[in-house]
Amino acid sequence: MKKFVLGLFLMLGAHAAVAQNTYKVTFENKSGNKNLDLKTVYLFSIEDKMAIDSAQCVNGVYTMEGTTDLPKLASVCGTANGYNVVAAFVLDNEPIKVTVDKGIQVTGSEVNARMQAITKTIEDGGRAQRELQMEAAKYNGQMPDSVAKRLDAEWMAITDRQIKALKDGITNNKDNLIPAYFVFNYMEVLGVDFIDNFLKDYKYKNDPLLASVFKMLEGEKRKAEGALFTDFELPDMDGNMHKLSDYAGKGNYVLLDFWASWCGPCRQEMPNVKAVYDRFHSKGFEIVGVSLDNNKKAWTDAVAKMQMTWPQLSDLKAWKSSAAQLYYVKSIPATLLIGPDGKIVASNLRGEELIKKIEELYQ
Repeated sequence: MKKFVLGLFLMLGAHAAVAQNTYKVTFENKSGNKNLDLKTVYLFSIEDKMAIDSAQCVNGVYTMEGTTDLPKLASVCGTANGYNVVAAFVLDNEPIKVTVDKGIQVTGSEVNARMQAITKTIEDGGRAQRELQMEAAKYNGQMPDSVAKRLDAEWMAITDRQIKALKDGITNNKDNLIPAYFVFNYMEVLGVDFIDNFLKDYKYKNDPLLASVFKMLEGEKRKAEGALFTDFELPDMDGNMHKLSDYAGKGNYVLLDFWASWCGPCRQEMPNVKAVYDRFHSKGFEIVGVSLDNNKKAWTDAVAKMQMTWPQLSDLKAWKSSAAQLYYVKSIPATLLIGPDGKIVASNLRGEELIKKIEELYQ
């Protein structure tokens, strides 16, 4: 009898576990937008980067239901690889309904109601900013100063509301996946300090979606003023390996310059970089160029044409350059000024700002 009861208990327990992982998602297009009359819609796992279900339309409704590990961040989209997203949400064991009518509505759990409220504030702000852009365009570049100041003030006020909604939504949802979604999508505007402090005790900080966020944090911390430079090793144009430490931390100022031959702004900025090198190299100032090229001839030809006589390094992996990954370089030109003691002095100095800073250091 005990064995029978135990066996029944285990069966009930297994059934309960499966029930907790059961999802149901429906999608209906009432908008009249023919682009959303899709042959197949997909339920896409944002974290796993793969489709976990799909459905075709039956009586105007697409229905997807099954079992998977829950909760997880997901979306209804028009492709199996996650593109053409209709709506994103937290996939949990409460039925979710995505409806496109005059707008996009997602109904389901309380968590999803919160997520949609944050999304709505951001989207409303985006629409308001587009209206400001349309108003500005009417002036054809002849906008009065009073109008420009008003539009700038309104734009900033909208931006402040969006960021407040983001930060409040993140800090008020530490017990669910909402923060993972918004931190991942808006990490560039939330700020390193805010994200770093939030993630320390966030319940889902190990969510796969946040792996890139932690890489961003590590890279930004390496660039922070006062941080000791992080070493790397790359080949020069002859294939000889060099470390950043061969130049930095040796008692002189070193400018680490990320650039590429295909980068127009980099080529425009290079005369300024060359000017400070020509003026101050005799006083100990050094530059180490790191190219994000993937074509060696394009790299070496550019170096020769622009007379870049300072050390040049590249692993020819473009944006996957190990040095760029280390310092989380997402746009170029990008610079890091390293002090005589090996600590970061400043970042992203360009143009007159770069020239003025180097002049101050060598007065």
